[in-house]
Formats: sequence, structure tokens, C-alpha cells
Amino acid sequence: MDNNIKRKKVLKVIGLLGLFLLVFGLSYALFQVTLNGTKKVKVKTGKLELQLLDSNNKDITDPENAGYVINLDNAVPVSDEDGLQTQSFTFKLKNNGTIPTQYTIYLDDIALESNEERIDDQYIRYSLTKNGSSENSSDLTTIGVNPNRKLDSGVIKKNETNIYTLKVWIKESSDSEAMGKVFNTTLRVSGEQFISPFEEETVADYLTKDYVGTLTAPLQNAFSASNIEIDGLYRYTDGDGTTTYVYRGTKDLNNYVSFADQLWRILRIQADGSLKIVRAERITYVNETYTSSAVKFNLQNNSAIYNKYEESNVEGYVRAWYNATMMTYDDKIEENEYCSDRYEPDYPSLLKQKYYSDWMHLYGYRNRGEKVNDTYQWSPNMSCKYGDIVRTKVALITADEYILAGGAGYYVAEEMPYNNYLMMSRIYWTMSPAGFDSNNVARVYDISSDGNTGGNDVQYEYAVVPVLTLKANTTIVSGNGTSDSPYVVG
Repeated sequence: MDNNIKRKKVLKVIGLLGLFLLVFGLSYALFQVTLNGTKKVKVKTGKLELQLLDSNNKDITDPENAGYVINLDNAVPVSDEDGLQTQSFTFKLKNNGTIPTQYTIYLDDIALESNEERIDDQYIRYSLTKNGSSENSSDLTTIGVNPNRKLDSGVIKKNETNIYTLKVWIKESSDSEAMGKVFNTTLRVSGEQFISPFEEETVADYLTKDYVGTLTAPLQNAFSASNIEIDGLYRYTDGDGTTTYVYRGTKDLNNYVSFADQLWRILRIQADGSLKIVRAERITYVNETYTSSAVKFNLQNNSAIYNKYEESNVEGYVRAWYNATMMTYDDKIEENEYCSDRYEPDYPSLLKQKYYSDWMHLYGYRNRGEKVNDTYQWSPNMSCKYGDIVRTKVALITADEYILAGGAGYYVAEEMPYNNYLMMSRIYWTMSPAGFDSNNVARVYDISSDGNTGGNDVQYEYAVVPVLTLKANTTIVSGNGTSDSPYVVG
């Protein structure tokens, strides 16, 4: 073999023929894992320069650099817990240029020897951390198919360095099909000049300067021609004086955003400038625990505690999806206060509001609607100052946010908007409790496919639509917010 080829830094998973381990009656090849870097990954054009470095700050593109090598001799298929304890490969992406750069790091296949056979991606698990983000475990198949396996992408500023830690192992469930085969890959980085449409403005400053109106509580119960004149961004002030900006209108509303290779809608801009986004479609994630994308809010319903979001079945599902698919983007996502809005008073009379049975307030705190002159009116609250505040990086929409976005309220089907931008083809859960009724059933608000809200049994199986909060320093690469040209988050 040519010496230059020998020096290539590669990521290999090599099955050792002749070595076997008997596990539950099946024979597995023992594995040797060799983890190296790669070459030919420098991007340099004019004032734009990206560089991949090893953990000792040596240029991975330098042919004289032997690189950083990890050998896991006699490794076998292991659990994620053990896989995360394996040795790691640390590398850095540094912008030595004078301008911000939009980049993508790929993991590409390398040609094998004539006597080698490539192992299928389905047998490989990996973990990638970035700038100290939490470790994760994911199938290699979640980042795409060669030559489009995306390890990471985003915008890196001049003189900025991203530090990555990569671990790789053989999936515990691997069978004899993985035996004696090779996984041989190389790192590749692509980049282009990043031109921000915001110049020195934050995204929040850019979007809020053109808000179309101000909403004042109480609101009418649904988006309709009589309730709101035009689609757009509206300013809304809570009872405690907190100002937030909410997108309100029809499906034609220009609040689309592309993030993590997924399509989202900007739900609102919070007081600190962070952007709360909601996925434009349900997730369809499944794993060993959650075998369907239609999920029960909770597995039991015979106590008021089961309409609480924290530690619920649906929270576990959302968290599992996030850990499996979103950890590469973790550094762009803000831990935020999400309002479960569940309150457990000792039956104070002040919560016994007219037009509602008592149970709706005993475990759902807020008077979401009051009938005045045969019209329901709403006073949504965005300040999240009431019970069961959940601090997390991913959650669900609240009933209040849906009403502010122009959604139809509870029991007002005759005034449904039919094209509110948060309506979907399937019923999906909010995280807002809707009481504990006289039949001893815990209920939570959902959003129906016709745009109405309703409080239903937590054991019903509905779709799940995650909500994230992007950090206030989020940049936008391109786009104008339409479905054809969404804002692209760097």
C-alpha cells in the first residue's frame, strides 16, 4: 500500500476474524476500533479560512502530523452506557479568517481495501459533544447517508474555535451481519462566507421593529376577521408588565424558520430576546420504550397529579427525542422556563369561577375563558409566574400561547378559524392541565385538527409537537420567513 495512504487519518471499525465471543448463543466477532483524524479539510478562500486541528492544536491537514489515534483492542458490541466510556477523539474547528463563516462538517466514507467489506451504518453508534455540551448516544443513521452525513453545521465567527469530542462504538444489538466488516471514514469541512441580514442587530431587534399591532387582554376567543386585521407579529403585555411579541395569524404567516435541518414556526420573542419556536409538524420518533409517535400524556389518569407535565410520559418522550436527535445543536438552545401552569390549592373559593365547573380551576389554575355577552374572552399570561414551572430545553406549547397565536378557545367550535398557523392534520398535546373531573380523570388541553382546544383524558394517544427556545444571540443566515424561503438559523 502507498505510504501516503497509510498515513491517512481514518475512523475504522475492523472485525477481527477468528476471535469469537459466545453471547446468548450467538457468535460475535471481537472488534478493534482505530480512530484517527483526516487530511485535506482546510477551506481557504480569500479572507475565509477554516482549519481542523487535533487535541494538541496540530493541523490535521499537515501530512507530517501523525494525528491523534485511539485503539480499542478487542472491543465488542456494547451498551450506550459502556460506549460513552470508550476513548474519545477530540478535534477543533478554528476560523482563522477575518469574516464569519457558515460551515458544515461531514463524515465521509473512504475507499476500502479489495479484501474488505463495509459495515452498514445501522450497526454504529456515536456521541458528539461540542464546546462542552452534554454527551449523547445516537445511531449513525440519524445524521444522514454518505456523502451527506452531517456531524455539525452552523456559523463560526472570526477567531472563534469550536471544540468537539467524538466517540464511536458498535451497537449492542449488532448481529453476525456486522462481523468481520470495516467502517472507514474521514472528516470533511465545507464553508462559505456568512452574510448576516441583520448587520449589528440581533434577530429579536430585527423582527420586532416591524410589529403590526398591540394585543390587549381580554382577547376574543378565536382568530377571525372581526378579531384581528392582519397576520403578523404583535406586542402583548402580561398583567405583571412583562412584554412579549407573538406571531398571530393564518397558515400563510411568514414566521417559518429552518433549524437543525427541520422546519419550525417562530411562536414568540421573549423579553430577553430569545426566540421560542414550535416544530411545523409532529415528530415521529420511536425507540425501545416509545414504539409509536402517538403518545399518552400519562400512563395513569386517576389522580390530579397525572396532568402535570414534569415527569409525565410525554415529557419522557420529548426528552428521548431531543437526546437522540438534537444534541448536536444543544449549544444553540436556551434552557427556558416552560409553564406547566398546574396549581393545587386547598379548594379556595376564589378559584370557583362562573361558567366553569370547579375542577377546571382546581388543577388548571387559570381562568382561560370567561363568557361575557355570549362571547368567550381570554386573558393569556406569558410571564410563567404560577405553579409548576419547568426549566428545560424542550417542552410543548401552552394553551395560552395557542390562544395568543389566534387559536380557538375551549367550547367555541362555532368560531373556529380553520387556518390558524398552529393547526395540524392530527390532534396534538399542549402542556397545560385542564383539570381533574368528577369521574376521577386527569385532563390536559390538546389542539384538534380543526383548530379547537379541548381538555381530554391524559391516557388518550395524541401527536407530539416540540417547542424549543433559541438563544438571544441567534443569527439568521438567509431567508424571509416564507414557507418557500424560511429564515435559516446559523
